[in-house]
Order: sequence, then C-alpha cells, then structure tokens
Amino acid sequence: MDVKQKIWNQWVTMLHKQEERSKHREMLLLNQIKKSMLDYEKVGSLSITELHVIQAIGNHDAMNVTSIAQRIGVTKSAISKITGRLIKKSLIERYQLEDNQKEVFFRLTPGGETVYSFHELFHARLEKHMHKFLERYNEKELRFLEEVMVAATAELDKDWVNE
Repeated sequence: MDVKQKIWNQWVTMLHKQEERSKHREMLLLNQIKKSMLDYEKVGSLSITELHVIQAIGNHDAMNVTSIAQRIGVTKSAISKITGRLIKKSLIERYQLEDNQKEVFFRLTPGGETVYSFHELFHARLEKHMHKFLERYNEKELRFLEEVMVAATAELDKDWVNE
C-alpha cells in the first residue's frame, strides 16, 4: 500500500473516531447540564451548532444573527432557526438597544449561562489535552502539521462532488 493510501485510511479512521468521541462528549456534557438544571426537560437535546451559538453569545456582547453567523461560519437563516429553538428552550433571549429598536440582539438566560459554563469547561479540557498531545513534536514538525491542517481544512470547503 502506498503512503497516500495509508494517509487516506488514517484520515478516514480519525474522522470516524472524532465523530464517535464528539457524540460521547456531547452526551457527557448534556448529562452534566441535566444534573445542574432544574428545568432541563424544557431544554431536551442540544446540537453542537446550538452549543456554538451559545458560546458565541456568551463570549461577545451585542451578538445579532449576522455577527453569530460570521463568528461560527453558518448561514444567517440557520442562525435564525437555531436562535428560535434556543429561545424556546429558555437558553437565550432577544433584546433591543434603547437607541436602536430596529436591530435584535441575543443574550444568555441563567439556563444559557449554565450551558455556556459547562461547554467552556469541556473546551478547556479538550484544549489542554491537545496541547499535551502536541508536546511530543518539535517546532518544525508542528509547523508542518499546521500547514497540513490548514490545507486539509481548506480542502474540506471545496465542492469536490461537482469537480
């Protein structure tokens, strides 16, 4: 088997493991949230994108549909739907500035703050784990890995189906 095929096989394996682990982490996170929220049944499940919308709102002041869409890289119509669901789940609320009644912004509710805090804790743990993993590589290897990751991410954005 040539090296390119080995890399492809490892890439597919890594993506599958990432998906598996992501679902497992999501379940752990939701269980933590469930234990800490009295009205969790109203929340139900949360998608990764919903969590990232909560994170964007929690990290920045005066977030509207456009700014959230730009920050997490999804369409404004998707953000409109997601914010609607998060409002129904009582995790975020709409508000308007007194001097600008035209634009709608979002902020976290107390329940949203709880979800945000647990999500931030999970992200910090993941980042710490990744930094520890990367310690085994020297600076030159890390630069090459960064180059590969940037190129691979750009490749995933391409419409390869229609090529």
